[in-house]
This record gives sequence, C-alpha cells and structure tokens, in this order.
Amino acid sequence: MNNIIEYFEEQKDDMISDLKTFVEMETPSTDKTLLDNFSSFMKGYIKKEMGLDAELLESKDAGNGLRLYIKGKQEKQVLLLCHYDTVFSKGTLEKRPFRIENGMAYGPGIFDMKTGIVQTIYALKTLIKNNELLNGVVLLITSDEEIESKSFRDIIISEAKKSLYTLVMEPSLKGALKTERSGVGTITLRVYGKASHAGLDPESGANAIYELAYMIPGIVALNDKARGTSLNLDVINGGNRINVIADFCQGEMDIRYRIPEESDRVIKGLREMPSKIPGTRREIEYTLRPPLIKTAESEVLYGKIHKLASENGIEISQASVAGGSDGNFCSYYCPVIDGLGAVGDGAHSENEYVFIDKIPERTALLYLILKNIS
Repeated sequence: MNNIIEYFEEQKDDMISDLKTFVEMETPSTDKTLLDNFSSFMKGYIKKEMGLDAELLESKDAGNGLRLYIKGKQEKQVLLLCHYDTVFSKGTLEKRPFRIENGMAYGPGIFDMKTGIVQTIYALKTLIKNNELLNGVVLLITSDEEIESKSFRDIIISEAKKSLYTLVMEPSLKGALKTERSGVGTITLRVYGKASHAGLDPESGANAIYELAYMIPGIVALNDKARGTSLNLDVINGGNRINVIADFCQGEMDIRYRIPEESDRVIKGLREMPSKIPGTRREIEYTLRPPLIKTAESEVLYGKIHKLASENGIEISQASVAGGSDGNFCSYYCPVIDGLGAVGDGAHSENEYVFIDKIPERTALLYLILKNIS
C-alpha cells in the first residue's frame, strides 16, 4: 500500500463505531460478570474480524483473558499487550456516555485503553489480509491491569521470555511513546495491639494507632527523590470503639520507584523500624510491579520505530513516566516499547478523551512496526 495512513483513514468511521461499542460495554476491574461478558464478546469479534480463534484464558479471581497466536513469515514472535479493564465503576457510562465533540471522543476507558484495542485489531487484520506479518505475534488481552495484574502476570512473563520484543498498546503521553516507567506497588502495613478500657485501664492496653503514628516520620524518611523513589501513606484505618484502646490499625501506601533495588530497601526499612509501643506487632504485605527499564536493546528498537515513523510522516518522541503497565514485567526479558495506543489525555478522570484524527495514524504505526521490524 502506497499510503498506509490514508488506508486507515478510509476505515476511520468503522473504527469509531467499534470503539463506541467497546466503550459502551462497561468493564470495571472488579466486576467479573461484566468482564467476562466483554471477553466473550471480544472472542467473537476477533473471529469475525480476523477469522481466527482466540484462546479464552479463564480466571477465578479476575475476568477471563484472551490469547491469540498469529503466524508470521518468520518463526520468532513479538508480544503485543492490551488490557480491557477500566477504573470506572458500573453505572459510570450512564453519567458520562460516549460522545464526540470538537474532534475528540469521550467515554469511560476510551483513553486507557479501549482505543488501543481497536487500533490493535485493525492493524493485525490488515497484516493478516495482505500476508505482511513479518514475525509471529502473540496478542494478550487481559482483565486486571488496573489492579496489579495478579492473575495474568505469569502468562505475560512467560510470553515475554519467548519474544523478540514487546509492544504495549497503553495510551501515549501526549503522543510520546513510553520507553521507561517507574515501578509501582501497594504496601499494606498492619499493626496489632491490645485492647483495654480507655477510661478504667488504659495502661494495660497497647494502642495500635499510636504505634503506626510513631512510624510516620520513618515512612516519610524512606522517600528518596534523587533516586526516584516516593512512598506515600494514603489510607489509615484503626480502632472500633471510642472508649476502647485500639488493638488494630492498618495503613496503605503507594510506592513508585525507578531503580529495581529500591523496593527492597523500602520494605527492609519498614520491617526494621523500631517499635515504640510495647505489646504491639506488625505485618507487612505488598504487591509490586517492577520498573520498565530502558536498555540498549530498547533504545535500538525505539530508533527503528522512530525511523519508520519519520519515513511515513508520523511524529513521535519518547518519554519516561511514573505510572506502571504490564510492559514493566517484560523489560527484564526483552526490549519494550509502551504507549503505542491512543493520543489523548485524562486517564482515570471524568474528562478522559482521545483525538479521533490520531487513531488511523497510530494504527498505521503499529502496522508498520509489525510489518518491518525484526
């Protein structure tokens, strides 16, 4: 095809129609019924659009996922990552229905990342139709990216280990591709104390709330701006009655870190923090998504993508961002380029939107990568 962007421009109305369908199927990360409805729909949609049968990856704890293997001219594979869950609860669509206004499309999950799924399907079905796929592709469409990917991370890592490189169809950063991401995670600190009567016998109790409060300066001190590590205590719950010394308190922390070893330092610091209140004890639980690291190989891959984009009149740049994605797991096994999805803004907000005119262009970019880069 002489002008691949024009080719996808001609399909823009169909792409917008499909995007509307995707957005109007609500997919909160914690609603398995709605998630499974979408995965079943997507399995049929892929069959209709590509003529291929996607494997349904059943999950007890999350929505079902999909895996699709597509043969290429060469035997090696490329991993392509999408997720269909969103942060928005059931009923959000009624308050904020899909709409198009001033060249922008709005709707819950439209930017993060249902537009990326549309772009993926249209690029792949064009490559299949014209027998232009250079390497094989394994496409994963998962259901729990927004809640730390506990159900599918092992599958993601397993496929990354077998792949030449990984492409992540998460949204861009104002058009920029993401070649580096922070590690991100949740740390839960539980403090157990001893209950007693707050008026008659407070000395025999051990106040769990006080113990956690004494830890706060130490938690703040674990931040290291120079190394790109931030730790924020965002939620505290403790006690159960106004006249009873609190025997339990829980704090939930958000951690972001650029250097993989920093998570070990923070966890160790929390574990070794001196106790102030006799009779209290602590438990620490955490779920971490490691940083997406930039490597020499990922720099080479980005260079190839940039060259392809320039040759076809597509402007791109690269960026380092704080938020995590499933690509973070993959960067220890193969090069990763993230942010190949929508161009827009407002992820996880009421004003989430995508630029309609950028959808064909970014679809063309994925098509060009999978056609040309080995």
